[in-house]
Amino acid sequence: MHPNSPNTGAHFMKQDITFAKMKLTNSKTPEGDQVVLSSMHKYQPRLVVSPQDGSFEPKIFSFPETEFIAVTAYQNTTVSLEYDLR
Repeated sequence: MHPNSPNTGAHFMKQDITFAKMKLTNSKTPEGDQVVLSSMHKYQPRLVVSPQDGSFEPKIFSFPETEFIAVTAYQNTTVSLEYDLR
């Protein structure tokens, strides 16, 4: 869940929505709000938009360009990960 959720659509339309502080782990015992990923598995993030009053079914969006494979460490020191999900 986005840290600013729940909120109105008008709130989210005012600025970019980022997940820059999402905490990922491969731990079998995650702490707090960490998202657990398994190494060498493929993931496809999805955006779920749902009304607070339940007036319609949630809408689910996915973007093929955000698909990734989780790894525990990169062996190549020239590789670094910086994603800007705008």
